[in-house]
Amino acid sequence: MGLTLTEKILKAHLVDGEFVKGNEIGIRIDQTLTQDATGTMAYLEYEAMGVPRVKTEKSVAYIDHNTLQSGFENADDHHRRRNRYDSHRRRRT
Repeated sequence: MGLTLTEKILKAHLVDGEFVKGNEIGIRIDQTLTQDATGTMAYLEYEAMGVPRVKTEKSVAYIDHNTLQSGFENADDHHRRRNRYDSHRRRRT
């Protein structure tokens, strides 16, 4: 029996380990998509781990929860996200 579509994609992106069911593997990530509710936490975790820049071909963050709030958290998150974007863009050029 042939491979499923998911198995074909995983096998094509394998960078570490042996492609055997049940084994842990490492894969190359082509693209990422984050949104404002969870993306900010992911970016902060990457910074805490010392990841210096985005290493994918394309990474997109979309903002869809930008509602009026009485606190400062929403504005702070957008400010951090913009600064992170600018620093990654400068490194690519």
